[in-house]
Amino acid sequence: MQIGAFFGYTSFGFFADRFGRRPVFVFFLACAALLVPVYGQLARHELVLLVLGPCLGFFGHGYFSVFVAMLSELFPTRVRGTAQGLVYNVGRAFSALAPYTVGALADRSGIGSALAVTSAFFLAGAGLMFLLPETRAKTLE
Repeated sequence: MQIGAFFGYTSFGFFADRFGRRPVFVFFLACAALLVPVYGQLARHELVLLVLGPCLGFFGHGYFSVFVAMLSELFPTRVRGTAQGLVYNVGRAFSALAPYTVGALADRSGIGSALAVTSAFFLAGAGLMFLLPETRAKTLE
């Protein structure tokens, strides 16, 4: 997974510059949403873990690189650092609930339900991306 995450992080920017931040982000999250339940349900097989692990790492972590590119392009220079830090870290604070939530759901409803919720959040994030402007080739102040 970590090898895939490394390549996801490092390649995301190239894809985003070529195809746009929004479509690449949505693609990464959609792929992660599809891979999470498959990976979780087939985790009993070593070969599946070795093949799907890097793919899940690539898509499930690589999208974080959008925050560097897109957040800096969304805010005016005078508030950029503060705004980026606030937006990114408020999201991180809420995501701190994820391990507890997934664990509690898995205890009550099984791992499949917990992974479905994880996938739903990936898809919700992809959908929310359409509320933000495309910033590819935007000139910064």
